[in-house]
Amino acid sequence: MDKEQLENNLKEIIELYNNLKNSLFDLQKWIKNDCEERKILDELLDKLWLEKNEKSRFAAYSRIVNLQEESLILYLDKQWLSDDEKLRLIDSSYDFVCDFHSEIQAVIISVIESKELLTPFYLEIFKWTANVWLAFNELFLPWRNHIVNGINAELENRFENDSNKIMDFLNENNLFDKGHNWELADRSYSALVLEADTYVSKSYSEVFPDEIKSIVEELDSFINNLSKLDDEIYDAKQNYIDYLKAIKTALVEKKTDKLVEKWSKVDEAWMSITTPFQISHPLEFYEDKYRKAVAPEWDLRIQNKVFESNVENSILSMYESFYDDIGRDNFRQSYMFSLDNQKRVQLYLSSPVLYYSSELTWLFSAQVVPNDEIISEAHGKKIFAFPEMVLESNRSTPFMKICSVIFDENLLSDYRKNLFSNSEAFYKIYDISTIWHEYGHTLWLDTDTEILMNKKSWSYKNIEEFKATTGWLVMFFMHEELASNMKKELLIEHIYRSVNLLKYRKVDKIEPYYCEALIHLSILFESWIILINDNNKIELNYSEANFIKLKKTYIEHYRKLINIYLSKVDAWLFLNDYAIKTDWYYLPINDEIKIFVEHYYSTYLNIGNEIDESVTKENYTQEKELI
Repeated sequence: MDKEQLENNLKEIIELYNNLKNSLFDLQKWIKNDCEERKILDELLDKLWLEKNEKSRFAAYSRIVNLQEESLILYLDKQWLSDDEKLRLIDSSYDFVCDFHSEIQAVIISVIESKELLTPFYLEIFKWTANVWLAFNELFLPWRNHIVNGINAELENRFENDSNKIMDFLNENNLFDKGHNWELADRSYSALVLEADTYVSKSYSEVFPDEIKSIVEELDSFINNLSKLDDEIYDAKQNYIDYLKAIKTALVEKKTDKLVEKWSKVDEAWMSITTPFQISHPLEFYEDKYRKAVAPEWDLRIQNKVFESNVENSILSMYESFYDDIGRDNFRQSYMFSLDNQKRVQLYLSSPVLYYSSELTWLFSAQVVPNDEIISEAHGKKIFAFPEMVLESNRSTPFMKICSVIFDENLLSDYRKNLFSNSEAFYKIYDISTIWHEYGHTLWLDTDTEILMNKKSWSYKNIEEFKATTGWLVMFFMHEELASNMKKELLIEHIYRSVNLLKYRKVDKIEPYYCEALIHLSILFESWIILINDNNKIELNYSEANFIKLKKTYIEHYRKLINIYLSKVDAWLFLNDYAIKTDWYYLPINDEIKIFVEHYYSTYLNIGNEIDESVTKENYTQEKELI
């Protein structure tokens, strides 16, 4: 098999993955209709001992198909259950989803093998990625229950949910991992353990010894099997083996102050793998909001180039334009660091064919990695985007009643027309918004930016997502030629996303996106591009004058944000102009926006799991066929 044949076979593998995924999307038809196919939804409900009805079946659908827990949590919150019982049922749903999706992925591997779609080397990559990270599945619940539901809950009770007091306690007691040059790290690869009324930091291999041992044993077998084969297509055999060995070395490290260094070696080895077969980084996503302990995640992504991204040059142009005003010599190190980051980005449009562990609770739409800025300075970053998966997922999701209550019918109808129009238009929007969002994370940084901006309030991530999204908006405002005929469509996409992020106000791992939404709403209302009409719905107040005002307003706020990053002051100084933390979550400073945010959330609690039967997708798919 040569390179051309192998890469043609990737298309067949992706088609197989898409067909299996689409068969899952079809389950939404059986939320309401009684038939044989409904049994998958009902099996989960039986496992959880929940009543079978339309709302519970939608929660089951969201959990199984979209891999999201929020709809299930919303349903459980109304069932008069104790907190412990709800956590037990959520964990039980994870076990069900693990088994269900592992069977699907086993089918993919079996078909690939029977049809001889891969070389022996890359077939082994598929098989052992699955074997290793089936073991990783067993780590996620112990990890989450120990750190997120255990230690963090204890700290919140102890300090009355005051995050500043918690952070002061952790700092004063030296409970963060040490990073490069013995400085405080911006993330942790360890967990706290209570010993004799004192918290101590221990490596994952000490806190979760059985799970780590199992993973390491599978890694040994993975490395051994790859060693017997040759990669005759990309000559990347040693790159993969070095990467797997680096993961093993990092996992077994017990000295907590060496963990960041060991995982940076994982990053370094990983960046050298440039084939279409991307084994994901196992520890990247922050679910722990205090010590930023990284959650176990894993997937195998294969390149799926459904379009050519063409925003990179505009990104560089926007960046240089701001520095024309700022002065490059004023922040030379930061200027060069971010510039080099952009130029070294490896962009992979992909399909996540195999996915495990924490990704069974939250499968992202795009990602930029690694987290380690020292490694990024030397080797750059990888950006992953999953446009085809996102398109089909968005199109398949049922129309929800909350959208018809919150959005003016014209705005909502325009959003749905955009979604169900031709795929090329969707990918154009995705390229400018989502892919540039990930590029936006690389800007205005230095190697120590996150560490310094996090020192007091640990609010860095709560403005970083806003920075990324606003980056694409400002880039587009400065380069409207990228899609001059799609200004309104891009704006509607942004408004729709920002408003719907409000549902995550109590979901710790998604708090940065919720905070991002609060800041966006402040700017959108300030510019008069949206308003709340007499029916208490969000209405698009589009005119060329308001669009110009929107551009000016966003650029002003972005300049203010850039100054925060380049000055490396605490992130709270920016966030506090838009939102303030109550006992448990953030709320807008502006009273009018606060009223709307409270209205949205109370509506979500009331009808968040209800499907809208007033309109069908056929209305929009018929229009699509006519285009």
